[in-house]
Amino acid sequence: MKINHILLGLCLVFNNLSFCQDAAIDAYQDSLQNIIDSNVSKSVKKESLFLLGEYLVQRDPDKAELIAKDLEDNYIKSDSSEIRRNNYIFAASHRWHGDYKTALDYYKDIHSFSKKRNDSIDIAKSAHFIGTISMYLGNNVQSQNMLLEAASIYDRIGTAKEKARINNTLAGFYLNVDQLEKGKQKYLKALKQFEVLQDSSGLASVNANLGMLYTDLGDYEKAEYHLMKQKEYNVVFPTLREMGFHHDFLGLLRQEQNRLDEAYEEHLKALKIRENLSSTYNLCESKIHMGEILIKLKRYDEAIDQLNDVFSFEEHESLNQEERAYDLLAEAYEKKGDYKSALGTFKAYKNMTDSIYSKESIEIIAEKDALYNQQKKDAEIALLNKENEIKETKLSRSRAIMIISLIGLGLLAIAAIALLRLNKKINSKNETITKALKDRELLLHETHHRVKNNLQMISSLLNLQSKYVKDNNVLEVLQNGRNRVQSMAILHKNLYAGEDLNMVNIQQYFEGLVDSILNSYKKTDKDVDLTIDAEKVIMDVESVIPLGLIVNELVTNSLKHAFPESIKTKPEIILKMSEGEDFYTLKVADNGVGIQNDIIENGKQESFGQRLIKSLSKKLKASISITNDNGTSVSFVLPK
Repeated sequence: MKINHILLGLCLVFNNLSFCQDAAIDAYQDSLQNIIDSNVSKSVKKESLFLLGEYLVQRDPDKAELIAKDLEDNYIKSDSSEIRRNNYIFAASHRWHGDYKTALDYYKDIHSFSKKRNDSIDIAKSAHFIGTISMYLGNNVQSQNMLLEAASIYDRIGTAKEKARINNTLAGFYLNVDQLEKGKQKYLKALKQFEVLQDSSGLASVNANLGMLYTDLGDYEKAEYHLMKQKEYNVVFPTLREMGFHHDFLGLLRQEQNRLDEAYEEHLKALKIRENLSSTYNLCESKIHMGEILIKLKRYDEAIDQLNDVFSFEEHESLNQEERAYDLLAEAYEKKGDYKSALGTFKAYKNMTDSIYSKESIEIIAEKDALYNQQKKDAEIALLNKENEIKETKLSRSRAIMIISLIGLGLLAIAAIALLRLNKKINSKNETITKALKDRELLLHETHHRVKNNLQMISSLLNLQSKYVKDNNVLEVLQNGRNRVQSMAILHKNLYAGEDLNMVNIQQYFEGLVDSILNSYKKTDKDVDLTIDAEKVIMDVESVIPLGLIVNELVTNSLKHAFPESIKTKPEIILKMSEGEDFYTLKVADNGVGIQNDIIENGKQESFGQRLIKSLSKKLKASISITNDNGTSVSFVLPK
């Protein structure tokens, strides 16, 4: 029973790969035929013939084949893509007649041509058909190669429907090689994919196949569930062909359940449907199943009539069907008591079983032998025609080829040696440069570290010296000097701690600098509201040194002069720096008492700090503006 189920499943896979329905002539067919019969251009008529042939290939395979023949004889010249399209019609018409070997030849031609053209979609499509037919014919190695090739392509570029269909077919393959669990998983995966797609035809097919699988596994409840689901989807997407499969599969389930009368009715329904369809292969399947159930019902004469009919069809040649028919005939004759006929049909069954592979082997040997003999004959004729010419040119041509080959090999060898030496030299230089860069980077890190340490030492010495000074003016000078040195030490600390040895993050630098100034005056952020806004501003070290000294002077002046004890509001200092397209802008402001106007207007003698700010601004080529509104605000514009 299991082999029958697998072969039926293969036929249903073929049905799922088609899109047409069995029905009477409809409006679409009429419209195409009217175009073909009318006075239209040859190109329009050709396209209409293609469309009609593709539409009729399942409805009326004979007519579809005649259309393909008409296209081949009268319309297709040398366009290889059109030949391939027409071969699909030829292949499908033979397939629906059950002539799988002829269909296989057409699909192999399509596959070979698609390989040459690197047409991945057609490679996968033809490989899918080749794999399915090869599985039916028993060539499991070729079947697996083709199906996995199709699946690999569909995984990369296939549609969701193509992926679902290949899983449905691969499930049949795994069942065919007795990997039932793997086959079941593939069917269930295909079922989920068809459910997402809401593909009624695909859902009908995979549910029918699951019904047969669970019948083989003895899980009749699940088998019935899936066969009833197939029937539901056939109502949504009705085709006579699929209803034939439904009744036949349900009949097989009823046989396994020993509900023989119901099984007979289901097989009879399938037989009646298939008597009106084109596929004689499917009709023979029904006759074999009718013979099987009639034997179980002890209606041996009727069974014998049905089984003998299997041998009366010349449209297809299925050794598997004939083998099964002989086996059942032997059983029917034996149970009827006609032992002579039983023995004869059993011998025929055994001969058929023994001859299946030997017959195929003979065909293969004969075909290869004929091909070899033809090639040998053609070679001998060509040899006789070209013998004189070959004698005259063979030696000189061989020498020329040899000389050219040797020269080419010599040049390639020289080029290869030169490239190897050049590559070696480049690698050596790259290693030297890389080492030098690493050494330079290490040296710069070390230099910044030492400069920072030296400046910190100077700052510490000034701080130590200030403890022995009693004069407040001298103490203030020492403190200011220490802060200026500290501003440069903080800069070098940021440089050697960062990844870039030449560029400074202004936000981080200002935060460290102002924190150091506050510490020198024994103040914290609780004493002064401090705002620093210089995010994303990065500057080179040469510009930052004078900039840091300027900020040091301005913040120091604010802390020393802007906030006398008479001011009750909390001191606030703002540092803001931004970057424009061609310049930087720096603003240092406080909310103190403000700078005296006579200092702004140079009416009063400048201090050292003010002169230092002007000198550094000149070095940076910066312009200065000072405002005195609710505190002092000093702005600098620095060109890049």
